[in-house]
Amino acid sequence: MLIGSEYGSYGFKFLSQNVDQSTAFARAAYGELVKMLPDGTLKTVWKRELPNIPLKVLLSSDGHVVTIDNHAGYGQPKNALVVYGLKGQILANYSFNQLGLKPEDCRACYLLDTPFLIGGFKAKWVYYDVPHLALRDENGKGPTINLVTGKLKTNWNGQERR
Repeated sequence: MLIGSEYGSYGFKFLSQNVDQSTAFARAAYGELVKMLPDGTLKTVWKRELPNIPLKVLLSSDGHVVTIDNHAGYGQPKNALVVYGLKGQILANYSFNQLGLKPEDCRACYLLDTPFLIGGFKAKWVYYDVPHLALRDENGKGPTINLVTGKLKTNWNGQERR
């Protein structure tokens, strides 16, 4: 799968590995961030094995990558949201519980037997002094993550982290 950034020159290749043919589920995944150069060629910025097999990959116009949910874990709470630095390093790897979400906070996240973030939140790029990712539910609540540090700026309810 190839994802392109809006208003940017980045692309992200998501490559499934070790696919179980009987279930069609991958057991590993690799990601590759590429940048389109002025002459139209693609340059690999980074490539690495991913800690999750994401249901959704988000790519900002300046090359920040976030992978959401763990498909192969059938919604396991671990590796729910992974933030990658501009060189591919993992800045943060949040479990569902570390984001502070409980069933009563996000009923749509629990429509399946296990939690999935994309069931209850829409992702938005926001900019304070640096780029952030805001996950928002239908009431405008959700965590905000700093894409430079990987740290949570706000909890699920919009309250500042201290």
